[in-house]
Amino acid sequence: MISALLVGSIILYIIYRLRYDGAPEGFPRVGKAGGMGYLITALRYTLKSEEVLDQADRTFGGRSYALPTLGGWVIVLSAEHMETLRVSNDSVALQLAHTMNDKQLKIPFHATVIRNELTKGIVDFIPKILDESTLAMTKIFEPAAGREYTSLPVFDTVTRMVGRIGNRVVMGTELCRDEHFVHAIVNFAETLMIYSRLLFWTPNVPGLRSLVYFVLSSIWGGPKEPKAFIKPYIVKRLAQRKVSDDQPFNVTEFLLNNAPSRMASDVDELATRILTINFAIIHPISIFLSQTLFEMAQMLDGDVDSVRTEITEVLEQEGGWNEVALNRFRKVDSILREVGRVHGLALFGMARIAIVTSKLPDGIVIPCGSQVVVDLRHFHRDPQVYPNPHIFYPFRFSRLRENGGNEAEDIKYSFTTVDNHVCNASFGRVYHTDPCILRMVPTIWCRSTRMQILRFDAT
Repeated sequence: MISALLVGSIILYIIYRLRYDGAPEGFPRVGKAGGMGYLITALRYTLKSEEVLDQADRTFGGRSYALPTLGGWVIVLSAEHMETLRVSNDSVALQLAHTMNDKQLKIPFHATVIRNELTKGIVDFIPKILDESTLAMTKIFEPAAGREYTSLPVFDTVTRMVGRIGNRVVMGTELCRDEHFVHAIVNFAETLMIYSRLLFWTPNVPGLRSLVYFVLSSIWGGPKEPKAFIKPYIVKRLAQRKVSDDQPFNVTEFLLNNAPSRMASDVDELATRILTINFAIIHPISIFLSQTLFEMAQMLDGDVDSVRTEITEVLEQEGGWNEVALNRFRKVDSILREVGRVHGLALFGMARIAIVTSKLPDGIVIPCGSQVVVDLRHFHRDPQVYPNPHIFYPFRFSRLRENGGNEAEDIKYSFTTVDNHVCNASFGRVYHTDPCILRMVPTIWCRSTRMQILRFDAT
């Protein structure tokens, strides 16, 4: 049944693409013209994304071009359009109508909560994050009796840890320490991007994408399992709010406070918003921190010691973990920014969908409905901006901040600052639009098989 469905979908898609090319006008294209040329290039891009993009960069010399993918044409704009895209409205790369809920597009109050309530309360969350991080890492990294170190699979370990720590902020201690819930929410976050991409590849035949999602979620699980934990929690909180004004300080309470009246008691809808927030926390942070650990494991001992020294001195001077102290961790900040520059989470950034036909400042016309992106690597590895751009240099940005000598330069090179030369795909206004199926699965271990396991000493 499942095999027949997938085979049928593939055949329908191939027939459709053989008959229709649909290349956007006015752009040079990657690959040969025609349906067969489209399909060959799209399949090649799916399996060897970076190789195809490198070839396009050499061929078009940084100019805008059209790229065939199994999800449709993508217009890859040159880096000069970065600012134009930055000030435009964000698009959503996920198939929300199937993997989550299309109401989120129409009534995105959870986005307002994150942008306003969570941002204002982030300083107050620091003690909770610190507390849960300490408890989680003490448990996870504790060596077995009689051993000085423990060996752990990096990505799996970091993902579970982020799921627990993140939900201390989202829902508090009641669920974040429940191992069954953490397993369910992590599984949802890890598989959502794969669902999204496979649905995007499925022909837009009425009912077919819903059927494909039903099949996939039956195999891998979907929102049902984590919702089995989240919905009872919301029901209990709604009941408690009727008899008491006392509210826990967490993101769920922010959602309940800001939900439109018609959704204030819709438990399933509220649970879906919590799933969305969890995905935004778990998926990018886990991959990003795992990459960071891989890079730090290869740093010189003296460089690692200098990072420890900086953290220790700042904490002593600022009286512990607080916002001021975090802003002074320049070497840690530099490592994170360099990880984002060299690795990131996606090949593309600043993803947008044109809701009307538009003309860019240089005269380029973007047809309505077009997917528009920029190639992050093109400016992240610009030798005019970054000497030896293909080399990971952990203190590249902390040295620039030290040499700047003023507050503006200090801010310019910090991790959270986005400009025309760097845009971290994990925390900036960037979406994972990389269609390469080999990058959709958590395969960061493939960088080096010998680094599948990292050892953590007892201290």
